[in-house]
Amino acid sequence: MGNRLCQLFACTGAFMALTLGRGLYDALRLPKHGITVLAELDHYTNRTKEYRYVDQDGGLHFYREPTGGQQLEVSYDPRNPGRASARQSLYVRVMMGLMAVVGLGMACGGLGFTGYQLFTALRG
Repeated sequence: MGNRLCQLFACTGAFMALTLGRGLYDALRLPKHGITVLAELDHYTNRTKEYRYVDQDGGLHFYREPTGGQQLEVSYDPRNPGRASARQSLYVRVMMGLMAVVGLGMACGGLGFTGYQLFTALRG
């Protein structure tokens, strides 16, 4: 039972690190190296808002953001216009970074403990 809990802990940490790390990467990279456009509010879905924007080739894309008004400044990757990021405050970027580090620690700790248990079991 303990080993399964450690593996669940590691998987949760890896998910946190990858998801938040990618979001932080996009939040830092895309405003500098991407194309910034003004997205218009299209509709609401449950608890979030869907914004639409058009890329430089005329393709229509959508971006989900829970906060924002009728318009939202969005930066997208010109090689992959569906990958976009809204401007994030310094506080949000710091919190994303901290939670990504916590997730990485959880993943490493869970994998390390699983390895220790495996070593102990094989050693006898």
